[in-house]
Amino acid sequence: MRAHQSHARCRHWFEHPVAVARLHACWLAWQELTASATCGYTGPSVWHRDHLDPCMAQLRASSGPMAGCTKGEHQVDHRMPGIVPSAWRVAES
Repeated sequence: MRAHQSHARCRHWFEHPVAVARLHACWLAWQELTASATCGYTGPSVWHRDHLDPCMAQLRASSGPMAGCTKGEHQVDHRMPGIVPSAWRVAES
C-alpha cells in the first residue's frame, strides 16, 4: 500500500459530503464541549479523545471518504446519485 492510500487526504475535502458531515459534527461537539459553564474545564480533552481523534481516523483511513483521491487525481465516488432510485421515491396520492 502506498503512503497516500494509508493516510488519505484531499485538497478538495469540501467536495466529499462524508468528510464535510464528520467535520461539521466535530465543530458542533467542540462548541458544546468548550463551554466551561456546562462542561467544566476537561471538555477540550474529551473532545480530542471522543470526537477529533476518531473523526480524523475515519477521514484518513484507507477506506475513508477520500480513499479514491491520489496526489494527482481527485475522485468523489460518494456523491449523492443524480437519479433517485425508485425504491426511495414516495408514492404520490
